[in-house]
Amino acid sequence: MRHFRSGFFLSVLLVFATASGLAADTDTLPAEKARQAWASGNFTEALSIWRPLASQGDPEAQYRIGQMFENGQGLDQDIELAMNWYRKAAEFGYAPAQFRLGLAYLQGKGQPRDSAKAFKWLERAQKQQWAPAQYALGLLYLEGMGVDRKPAYAMTLLKGAAEQGHAGAQYSLGMIYLQGKNVEKDPAKARKWLLKAAEQQHLQAIYQLGQLDNSNKSDPRKIRLAAEAGFAPAQYDLGAAYATGRNGLDQDFGQAAIWLEKAALQGHAQAQFDLGWLYESGKGVQKSLDQALLWYRKAAENNLDQANYQLGHFYEHGLGVEKDAQRAFNYYQAAAGAGNKEAQYALGVMYDLGNGTQQDFSKAMKWYLKAAAQDQPMAMYAIGNLYANGYGVSKDLKVAKKWYCKAASLGLPQAKQMLGEKTDLHMVCDNPLTSSPEN
Repeated sequence: MRHFRSGFFLSVLLVFATASGLAADTDTLPAEKARQAWASGNFTEALSIWRPLASQGDPEAQYRIGQMFENGQGLDQDIELAMNWYRKAAEFGYAPAQFRLGLAYLQGKGQPRDSAKAFKWLERAQKQQWAPAQYALGLLYLEGMGVDRKPAYAMTLLKGAAEQGHAGAQYSLGMIYLQGKNVEKDPAKARKWLLKAAEQQHLQAIYQLGQLDNSNKSDPRKIRLAAEAGFAPAQYDLGAAYATGRNGLDQDFGQAAIWLEKAALQGHAQAQFDLGWLYESGKGVQKSLDQALLWYRKAAENNLDQANYQLGHFYEHGLGVEKDAQRAFNYYQAAAGAGNKEAQYALGVMYDLGNGTQQDFSKAMKWYLKAAAQDQPMAMYAIGNLYANGYGVSKDLKVAKKWYCKAASLGLPQAKQMLGEKTDLHMVCDNPLTSSPEN
C-alpha cells in the first residue's frame, strides 16, 4: 500500500481562541447571574445585566459585550463595535480584553493590522499572568513572527501558561522537548507536558502520545480516542492502519474508507487522495472513477503533488474523463514542480513526444534527469534512449549503456532487454553510473 503514509506532520500552530472561565474582577450577585445566563446560552438575560454594569465602567461587563458583538450572541455581529468595547475594558486594565485587542491588531480584525500595538496589548495581558497571552506571545517569540526571536523568553512564557493549566501551552512544551527545538531533547519532559494536555482532552496531545507509545508502534487505542473525538490526523492514521493492517489491526478496507472519509471531509489532503485511490481500485467501497476524481481534485486543491500527478494520468489516458493532453500536461507540471518523480518522468515523456506541448528534447532531458536523480528507473531508461538515438544530444552509445545499466540495476525489464536478456549485469555494467552523464 504505497499510498498510505504513517505519521503526521506536527508543528506548533498559532491558534488562539477566546478563553472560557474568566477571572472576573467583580464577584457580585448580578455579575455571577449574568455569567450563568451567558454560559447557558441565555444571551438576552446576560445582556440585560451587563449593559448597565458596562455603562458604569465595569470592565468585565464591557469585555463581555465586546464578546457578544464579536460572536453575534444576542446582538448583531459587529466587529468594530466589539473592538471598541474591548478597548474600553483593556484601557481599564482587564487582561482578557487586552489579550483580545492584541490579537485583533495582530490579525487586522476590526482595525488595521499593527504589530506594535498588538505586542503592546499582549504584553500588558501577560504581565498580569493571563495564560492565553503568555501562550500567544510564547509562540510568537519562539517563531520570530512579527518580532525578533527570543527562545529563552518564549520558553518562560510558555511555561508560565502551562503551569496555569493552559492545554495549548502544555502541548507546545511537550512538542518542543520532543523535537529538541531550542532546547535539549528530553523525552521525559515531553511526555510529562503531553500527558497534562491530554488530561484536558487536547486532541493533538492525545494523538501524539499514541504515536509515542509502544516504541515505534502507534498505540491504536489513543489514536482511536483522538479519531473518535474528531481529530482529522488521527482519523487518517486509523484509516491508514486499517488499509495496511498495521498497529495490531486486521486489514479492513471498509473501515479504512470510513475513517479516511471522516478525515477527508475535514480537508485532510492525504486522506482525500487515499480515499480517491480506494474508489479507483474498488477497495472497501464500490469502484467509482467519478468519486476517485472528486477526491483527487480536492487533494489537488490542497496542493498534494500525488493528486496532481494522478489527475494528469487520468486525463492523459482518458480514465473517467475524455482524453485531454493539455490538461494532463498542466497537472503533471504542477506535480513535477513540487518534486514528484513520477510526474517529472511523465512530463519528460510529454516533451519527448510532443504530447500536450511542443516537442522539446532538451526539456524532456531536463525532467528525465530530475526524475532519475530520485531513482526513477523509467526516466533512466528514457535518458538512455535519447543518447542511443541522438535526440537532443550527441549520439553516444557508451553513455546510453551506462543509463541502461543504471535502470537495469533497479530491475527495469526494458533496460535488461536493451543490454541483452542473458547479460550478466556485473560483467557488462562494470562501471555503474552514479551521476548524470554531464558529471
